[in-house]
Amino acid sequence: MEHLAARTKRPITLVVLLVLALLSVWSGRLEIALALASLKALVVGLVLMELDHANRVHLAVFTAWVVVVAFGAWLLAT
Repeated sequence: MEHLAARTKRPITLVVLLVLALLSVWSGRLEIALALASLKALVVGLVLMELDHANRVHLAVFTAWVVVVAFGAWLLAT
């Protein structure tokens, strides 16, 4: 059963990433696009890099790094 869940996880992730990409283009605002890009990075980290099964420290460091980079990009954009 776990194998079936792993096979359906990637197509669902693809759809989520495509929807988030379309939303960021549709919004036309840089601030929203940066927030959605950060969310996409977290989805890629959790699902495709399988950080949801990794050590919690790795997940915390990755999440913190995404937040720091997103905040830096937001500062540069304003």
